[in-house]
Parts: sequence; C-alpha cells; structure tokens
Amino acid sequence: MVLDYPQYPNGMYRLYKRDFDNIALMIMKEYLPGSVDKIGEVDINYLIKECLFLNVRSKNIAADKSVLGLIAFEDAKVPCYDLSYRPIELDLSAGDILIDMSLSGNRNIPRRRFTLAHEASHWILHRSYHSPTNQKYEFRKPYLKTYSKDLERRFTGFKTENDEEEWQANSLAAALLMPKIPFMEYALNEIQRIYGEETDYLIDDQSEDYVIAVENIAGMFNVSRQAAEIRLEQLDLLQVA
Repeated sequence: MVLDYPQYPNGMYRLYKRDFDNIALMIMKEYLPGSVDKIGEVDINYLIKECLFLNVRSKNIAADKSVLGLIAFEDAKVPCYDLSYRPIELDLSAGDILIDMSLSGNRNIPRRRFTLAHEASHWILHRSYHSPTNQKYEFRKPYLKTYSKDLERRFTGFKTENDEEEWQANSLAAALLMPKIPFMEYALNEIQRIYGEETDYLIDDQSEDYVIAVENIAGMFNVSRQAAEIRLEQLDLLQVA
C-alpha cells in the first residue's frame, strides 16, 4: 500500500479532512472489502495482525496512566513498568504496538479499539516521518507514545508538529473504525428516528435525546461516545451548541 500525498519538508504527509476517508476506503478495499458497506463493528484486530502484520503487546506504559498506547517504528528499548510498577526496559521490534494494561477488560473494549486503530494509523501515515533509515528527512525517535489527553481529542488548531501528527492519527482511526458510507447511513437513520425525518444533523446540547443518539451510534460500531462524536463532526452530522 503506497500513499500518494504531498509531504512537508519534515516528511509528514500534508493531509486534509477529506483525505482520511479516501485512505480508509483504500485500506478497506484492499484488506477488509466486506466492511466498506457493512453497518457494524470493523475487525480492527484482524486488520492490524493479519493484514498490516503488526504485533500487539500489553504493559503498564506509564505509572500515572497518562500514556495509553505506543507504536515502534524501529527496534527500540522502551521504558515501562512491570505488574508491580517497578521500572523496566522492554525490547520492541519495528511494528510492535504496546497497549496500556488499563485498557484491559470488557468495559474498556471501545477505548482499546480506538487506541489500536490510532497506533495502526501512525504506522500507516508516519513511518517515513520517524524512520532513521530515510535520509531525506530529519531523524525522528524510533517510537511514539500516545497520551490519553490526545486520544479522541477534538483538535481546533495545531501548535506543534505533534499536534498535527496526533490529529492525523485520530482522523484516520475514526475513518477506519466508522467507514463513511455505513456510518452515515446508520447515523442519519438514528438521528431521524429520534428527532424526525426532517433532521439531518445533531446539535451537541447534551440533552437526553442527544446522549441516546450518540450512544446508540457508538454502540453499533463498538467505539466510545467521544470517538462517535469526532466522526459525526468530521462528516458534518454534528454541530457544537
């Protein structure tokens, strides 16, 4: 899979909101064609392990749980913690995804799924940006941590390169877990079921109807409410009150 998009001088792809659905569609057609039009949960584990050949491991990444995930672009030693929260170093290989153990358990499946999709999106979009073997670009660190404060965050502007990088990973993760065609079909049906046939978007007023609509949409695709809200906003199905 080759991405044909312009790049900044630093090696990061120059991407716009419309590009993420196109990239996700290309990935789905190649690896998960049944999910292109299917309403429901996307098998992100199959995509990661069987199609992208990435390896998923679990560990306590940060003692304060501020880091939920990590992707290794090259072989690296990564500081983390054992089960007793004693500091250790973990040997990772290129393509290893590390997920924090706080995301274990059924209750955390939606957030774990988004974290996995986020790390896979970093692998798809940002390998050239971080690769020390690509001499065309400045060297970047061989692994990247995903902080809980940035996961599923609504970015309103970029103050740093890292902000844009995290926005790109969030945007592609949302497009992978909630493919445009089935997501829009289900979301519009749900919105009109609750608000009436003349309504074609939600207003984020935190009313009971709003919460029910978003939670139903999130449940259908097995993502968190925050992830569903990001996707609704991406597709102009949500306006902030």
